[in-house]
Amino acid sequence: MHEQSAANDSLDYERIGRFIYSFLRICGSVDVLTETAALGNMPRDLAVRASNVAQKFDYILKNSASVPEGELESTLSEVTEVQTEIDKWRFRDSGR
Repeated sequence: MHEQSAANDSLDYERIGRFIYSFLRICGSVDVLTETAALGNMPRDLAVRASNVAQKFDYILKNSASVPEGELESTLSEVTEVQTEIDKWRFRDSGR
């Protein structure tokens, strides 16, 4: 029984570790994502999405054992979309 619990814990650490690595590789850091969302000149809908995905990251870290794999995947998909939109917005805003 104890061995099964240890194996499950190990799988959860690996699963959440992969999620954290992927999330941060996409957006750099949650702080940067949150700070970018707080900029007054960012489109409101993009700021809301960035803030929501940062909050979702925190939620997943706090509740990692109970978060299904599908939710991790959808969060990574969302942060990818958000970061792509942020990059487009920065490019347009820089006048390039």
